[in-house]
This record gives sequence, structure tokens and C-alpha cells, in this order.
Amino acid sequence: MMRYLVIDRSTSRPGMALFEGNGLAFEEVWDGEPARAPQWMAEVRDALTRHGVAPASLSAFVCGLGPGSFSGIRGCLAALHGLALPGGKPVYGVASAAAIAFAHANGAETVTVVGDARRGRLWCVTYRVGPGDSVVRLYRGARPAHTADDFRLVPAEELASAVPAGTRVVSPDWLRLEAVLRASFDAGRLLQQAAYPSAAALGALALADPEARVLEPLPIYLHPAVAEGAGCGL
Repeated sequence: MMRYLVIDRSTSRPGMALFEGNGLAFEEVWDGEPARAPQWMAEVRDALTRHGVAPASLSAFVCGLGPGSFSGIRGCLAALHGLALPGGKPVYGVASAAAIAFAHANGAETVTVVGDARRGRLWCVTYRVGPGDSVVRLYRGARPAHTADDFRLVPAEELASAVPAGTRVVSPDWLRLEAVLRASFDAGRLLQQAAYPSAAALGALALADPEARVLEPLPIYLHPAVAEGAGCGL
């Protein structure tokens, strides 16, 4: 049986999940700034031990690529590559933002994910998830690359015009961006709480849509500015 260890450390709600075959075996979530938690690998080890999973039995690894905490994502990738190296096992990446959309689509829906890119900019991307579909696509129908090319950077005052009309709007940075989001969108479009990328959603997306997995992944880093053009998600 294939065993996939999935970890996302792109936000202040990091977590891990283990999939056996295509089914979720267990998930654990922690609160804490991912770049400032050096004990996290011990927590992963302890969780695997509690569930009777030997690291050598893992078949592949999946990392959330962000956008988010660059240090958290980079540290996660380094650790997973270290675990994968002895057995020559693959390490895949999936955009954490895609996992957020996958988990919050609620049926046939387009979902715009907005985050704080710092340096006076917000990042945004719009995904489509069809009813009963396991494939997340960009707003205009293309498969996401799970790289910076999927995302657009905008100043706060241009956010409303950069987002397609009628999409649901969610953010992992709700606590920081609430005022901007409320000023830009009708309340009915907003998920009025933080939407964190879960390791369970990340793994479910990666397993349901193998083409969503990026081999030899890199953290999604959005500076300098990336995609241009109308709308979030080209």
C-alpha cells in the first residue's frame, strides 16, 4: 500500500496528514509560527510513532508550496527531501492556495484566494472546482502550474477590480486583511474567518489529480511581481 506523508507549513496553522492508498489515515494540526518551531520534526516523528508508521514505510511526500511563510515552506521541503533521500522516494509540491480552494468550494463554485504578499501588495488567484470534481483549475480553465505564475500581485485599492465578479473570497490572512476584504467585497462573498490550507486537503488534491503534483518543487515566492493580465488566475 502506498503511504504518502503530507505537510503544510505555509501558515500559522501547520499540519501533517498520512494517506494510505487514497484514504486519509490521520491528520494532526498545530498552532504556531512555522518558521519559529524547530521542534516540529520531532512532533512529526512522534505522530508517526503513535500511529505505528515507520518512516521507511513511507512511499512519497507532499509539501504545501504556499504562498506563505517562505522559511516554513523551505524548511518543510528540506526535511522531506532528507526523509526521501535514503530510499530515492519522490517529493511533490502543491500550492497551498489550491488546497484552500479545494476545501472551500462547496460544490460548483469559483473561489478566489487572497493573501498578504507584504511590501504593500496582496496576492490573489481564482480557481474553479466543478461539482463532484477532483480537479482544481484556474479561472480561465487552465491547469495551475503551482508556481508564482498562477498568482497576481495587486495593491489593496485594486483588489476588487482584479477579482472576477461573483466568486467566493477566502483568505488565510483574514486577521490581517479583514478591513481590506470587507471594503472590497460584499459580505455575502466573504468567508469571514481565516481559511488555512489543511494537510488533508492538500493530500486529497494531490492524490485525486496526479497532474496537480509538481516534482522537484520550489516554494512559491511572489516578489518580484508575477502574472499580469486581467483577473486573478490567468
